[in-house]
Amino acid sequence: MKKQSRRRSTRGMATWLKVVLIAAGLCFLGLIGMGIFVFLGYQQLTNPVKVRETANLFMTISDPLPSGFNFAWGGNFMDSPFVVIVSPENKAAYTFFSLPQSANTTIVTTPEELVGKIAKEGQAPSSPGIASAKKLKVSSQGTLNIGDQKMPYAIGHGDQAGNGGGTVDNVFCGSIKSSTSGKLVLLMVQSIDLGPTAKPMTIETVKKLTDSITKF
Repeated sequence: MKKQSRRRSTRGMATWLKVVLIAAGLCFLGLIGMGIFVFLGYQQLTNPVKVRETANLFMTISDPLPSGFNFAWGGNFMDSPFVVIVSPENKAAYTFFSLPQSANTTIVTTPEELVGKIAKEGQAPSSPGIASAKKLKVSSQGTLNIGDQKMPYAIGHGDQAGNGGGTVDNVFCGSIKSSTSGKLVLLMVQSIDLGPTAKPMTIETVKKLTDSITKF
């Protein structure tokens, strides 16, 4: 009797309830699939081998990296690769990314124009690798030799990545044009030390990594 009652109960289930249960099951499977996709995507973004492959798309850097430096993450979205290299020893994150060009944005054609625009407007570009300073109060500008190219740069204090409201310089912005793709590449170096004893960003800190780059 019990088995027969159960069969009748199942057959007598309202159609709308069957649809809801089926939809719920499909949503659950979809969430599992999405979770796997996100996990695999994250694995790709943080895999040092894959990140180096991305770096090789737009620069030539020593293999292995200088001591104390590690590939953190990177990717290539819409033909705009980016790479984040972190140095806990120097307490800095180095983000390289190729600037996408859009019809809705002002196209800057040279590295000098880009760095000049950053310095004049006091606005650091948003990088995909690490939270960027909203405002940048530039304290110094210059050029940095990388391989046979010169990278114009600006160093300043970013209010978002500030040191407890202090004025320590903690952001480096430099730009160079890729000799292969012709695209502008931006390098942002930001201090990951937000403590009261954080040291200012210096060109020597930047050169500890850029000296291992021979070509863009």
